[in-house]
Amino acid sequence: MQIIFNGKSYNSIEEMPANEREAYESMFKIFQDANGNGIPDFLEGDIAKNVTAAFTNAVHYDGVAYNNLDELPPEAREKVKAAFVKLNHLGLIAGEPTGAPARPKPPAFEPAFKSSKPLIPQEPVFEQSGSRNWMIILGFLAVALFCALAFAVYMFVK
Repeated sequence: MQIIFNGKSYNSIEEMPANEREAYESMFKIFQDANGNGIPDFLEGDIAKNVTAAFTNAVHYDGVAYNNLDELPPEAREKVKAAFVKLNHLGLIAGEPTGAPARPKPPAFEPAFKSSKPLIPQEPVFEQSGSRNWMIILGFLAVALFCALAFAVYMFVK
């Protein structure tokens, strides 16, 4: 099997340089299929939540969420910038990180109007009651018993 990654062809993962292999494996983890059903796990379940979690603009560092890179402590900011430079060098992203705040997420759906009540109210066609069901079952059993007796008498007389 031939692997084409960042415009280069490889016969196996082992042929890739260490930095290329690391980038390939990290991208491959996003599309993993742990349960083996042929669908990447991030597309199963609550798709919007999974995709948003995979591609969010918020930054979490030491258990604290930051809305932009400028809010990070200086040592963390340097690590992030170094990572972006490395990703840029690998051709995975273009440019350098900006401290622009993350855009607020728009609401998923807001209807323009409330749903109205139906003109003809829908009522159930069948209403089930325990005593009525037992009466129907006993009626069928009585008819079946009568048919069985009639058949036995017919066979006896014949």
